[in-house]
This record gives sequence, C-alpha cells and structure tokens, in this order.
Amino acid sequence: MECWVAQLGGCSNKQSREHYISEGLWKNPILRVRGFPWLSGGEKDLPLSSLTAKILCTEHNHRLSPLDSEAIRLFKWLDEIWRLQEVRRKSRRTKFWTVKTYTVNGNLFERWAAKTAIGLCCAFDKNLHWKQTGSPCNQPPVEILKAVYGEKTFLAPMGLYLAVDMGDQHELPDAISVEPLLIDGGLVGATLGFKDVRFPIWFTTTPLNNFSLEIDGKKFGAGGVELIHHLRAWRFTIGRTLSQVLDFEWADN
Repeated sequence: MECWVAQLGGCSNKQSREHYISEGLWKNPILRVRGFPWLSGGEKDLPLSSLTAKILCTEHNHRLSPLDSEAIRLFKWLDEIWRLQEVRRKSRRTKFWTVKTYTVNGNLFERWAAKTAIGLCCAFDKNLHWKQTGSPCNQPPVEILKAVYGEKTFLAPMGLYLAVDMGDQHELPDAISVEPLLIDGGLVGATLGFKDVRFPIWFTTTPLNNFSLEIDGKKFGAGGVELIHHLRAWRFTIGRTLSQVLDFEWADN
C-alpha cells in the first residue's frame, strides 16, 4: 500500500483511489499538465474524471476533505467574479455598484494547494525527488506533511503565493493546470492554475526570487511575474471603481 503521509503514522490498512484534483470543482474539468521532464517542454490536456491514483490510505485521504470543500468554494467564486466583472463592464452604469465581497480561509486553501501539488507530482512522475532531502517524491519532508495536515503552519517564504501578471485576461476554458517547480531536477514547489490564475506553492525556506524560475516562459520578479505571499485581499475594479473583493483570512502562526 502507498501513502505519501506514512512518515506521520496513523495510516489505515486500506488504499484510497484518490482523484488527482478535488471532484466537484466544475463540470467537465480538464487537467493541463506542463513542466514535467517527460513532457520535454510541452504540455498535455487530460480529462480529470478518468484520473485517479493510489497514493494515500483512506484515513489520510478522509482527513483532507475540508480542504477540498474550501477549494471548490474558491474556484466557484472566481467563476462568479469573472462573470460579474464582464456583466458590469458591458452595462451602462447609472450609479455606484454594490461591492460584492467573498471570503476564503487562506490556511485551508494553502493546505489544499500543497496536498494537490504533492499528489499530482507523485502520480505523474515517480522519479521526481525533493531538492531539500533527496528523498523520492512520495516521501515529503516531515515539516511539509505537518503543515498539510494542520499540525503546524507554512512559515514565510514557504507556502501559498498569487502570481500576478498585468497581461492576464483569465479567458481560458475550465481547466486546472499543474507545473512542478524544479531546481537541479529537485522539487521545490509547484504552480497550480485556474483559468490562468496561478497559485505557486513553495516548499523550501529559500525565497523564490533567489532562483531563476518561470511560469509560462515569464520569470518571477522584476519585469516578469509579481509574487504575493499570503494574499490578504484581491480587489477587482472597473476603471477606477471598486467592483468586487476577494478576502483571504489567515490564522496567526
């Protein structure tokens, strides 16, 4: 039996056949895979409904269910935000809009991003290894496992980022994308995307900007993609008028 959380103990004796990405995110989802060595620089679209892997025991899989629920809420809200933004752009405004506010539990979504990135890397390339320890992909460092399961928190610079590019239009079809972040072939993180909204999850104590990493050919840092760690509020405007706000709530470390 395989379980990438085995180092924490408490495994059940039954294997879980886990979907790579949480079911229920949307109808007819597609998983866009890029950045894995076996793709040789290309990318591949796969139907999510058919993709499962035996990478967790039933106990550890069940304990992650609240994370799936938070991700489903966030992605459905992003859909609604894009929809309303488009409606308001096309409407002839005669008065100020009511500003709509949505609230996300940042810690739960961060843990979802981490467990999803690890699961996808384990499922798609068993030859990947962790940069920090040199161990196989399915044996994450213990401190990462404890953060995924809420026993501790990701301390900066580790954890969730939003990658912001002023050129983003967010017009892709319903799809989740995954791209591992590798340094000298070692896993240091991954970038998860939804409709071109990109959330890097970083697994090492060395800052991202110390490395020459890219997303879709665009470098992190000056002149490229801006990285925001533990985003607090994402404000959506039309012209100079505030339209919607996506708040991320973070518990104290």
